[in-house]
Amino acid sequence: MDAKLNEVRDQAESRGFVTYTFKVGWYNDAVGNAFKLPFEYDALGVLLLSSPDMFELNFLPYLKNNPTQEVHRDPLDCSVADFVSHLKESILKNEAVETYFDYEKDPQTRRPRILMQTVGHVSGAAFYYQQMHVTDSEPSKKLYGVSIHPDYGGWFAFRSVMVFPHHFLPRDLSPKPPVDVVPGNEDRLKLLLLFNDHWKDNRFRDIIQPQKRYSELQQKYFNTLPADRKILVNNYLSGLPP
Repeated sequence: MDAKLNEVRDQAESRGFVTYTFKVGWYNDAVGNAFKLPFEYDALGVLLLSSPDMFELNFLPYLKNNPTQEVHRDPLDCSVADFVSHLKESILKNEAVETYFDYEKDPQTRRPRILMQTVGHVSGAAFYYQQMHVTDSEPSKKLYGVSIHPDYGGWFAFRSVMVFPHHFLPRDLSPKPPVDVVPGNEDRLKLLLLFNDHWKDNRFRDIIQPQKRYSELQQKYFNTLPADRKILVNNYLSGLPP
C-alpha cells in the first residue's frame, strides 16, 4: 500500500494537490456522534487539499478537455471529482475506497458528510482556529472557525477524503499536531474576525506570509458569483480575456 500511496501523492502534486494521511479514529475522537465515520479506529484515511497551483494544473486543463460537458454543480467541484475518479480507476483500482468531498451533504440530515477542517487539523495539515482558541471575544457573537496552512496561509482548500477500510496505520502511531502558525491571542482574534466579517476581501488568508497565493485569474473566479462563473469559463475556453 505504501507504493500506491506514493503514486497517489506524486500524481496529486503534479495536479496541484497535497495529500496527508490520518487514522479515522483521530477524526472520530474530535467530532460528535452525528459526524463519526463507520470505520475501525486505525483505518487509513487520506486527505486531499488543493494548493494555489491546482487551478492552473488541474481545473483549467479539465475545462479544456471537457468544453461541452453539462455540469450540475460548480465545474471546479467536477474537476476534483474527476481527478479522484482517475486515482480510483488507475492506482487504486483494486482497492476498496470510500470517498468524501467538501461539498457533499447527507441527503437525510443535510449535514456535511464529513467535517473537512477537523480532518485537516487531526491529519496535521492545517491548524483549525476556533472561538475556543481565543479569549476576550464577544461571548454573544458566534465566530466560525478557519484553517491556516503553514505554507499557504489561507490560500488553499480541503477538497476530498479517501478512506481505505481494509488498510490500517500502526496501532501505536499518534497524531502529529498541526503547526500553530498564529500563536498569539490577539492575532487569532484578528484572524477570526477577518474571516467572519471580511472574508470577501481575502485578508484573513494573509494572516501569515504565504509561500504562494491564488493567481489573479483564480481570485477572479472565486470572487465571481457561482451563477456568473460560466461567462468566465466560456471566455477562457474561447481564448478571450477573462
